[in-house]
Amino acid sequence: MPELMDIIKARRSTRAFVPGKLPPRAQVEQLVEAAQWAPSGMGKQLWHFTVLYHAEKSLTLAKAVAKAGNRGADYNFYHAPVQIIISYQRDEIHAYLDASAAMENLLLMAQSLGLGSCWINQIRDTCDDPEVRALLTGYGVPENHIVICSAAIGYTETPTPAKPRKEGTITFVE
Repeated sequence: MPELMDIIKARRSTRAFVPGKLPPRAQVEQLVEAAQWAPSGMGKQLWHFTVLYHAEKSLTLAKAVAKAGNRGADYNFYHAPVQIIISYQRDEIHAYLDASAAMENLLLMAQSLGLGSCWINQIRDTCDDPEVRALLTGYGVPENHIVICSAAIGYTETPTPAKPRKEGTITFVE
């Protein structure tokens, strides 16, 4: 297994997935398990993970999000066949922090398994649109939850090159 720092440095946001090619369900289950092991404020774990393990359902959601958010008819979560939605109880103070920690675990696990991933925020911005909410509820997102973020998952069709790290972002105080 690769060293953790190697996985961290190799992780990229995939923006071109092989359309319709599902990764093995066991690997997707590992992603969600990694997310569940993230830290959460006061150990509450008030998140919910909804896995769209179906390319057409993921595309249906993308089209509804595109319509609600005026993103254009071509918006499609980069053709990712899997969408993992992280939602959290509405108005919970730790929601964004907890979901972000879970997302990072998920993205790093995807990299370690050789899967492409991309953090998606557009569902968050449109989750209360009636059409989007109806789909989310139908897919199993609890009605009292807001979507914090989601991950597009699949096989990378076009690799994303690394961006250089910015200078001057670290201060040590001794």
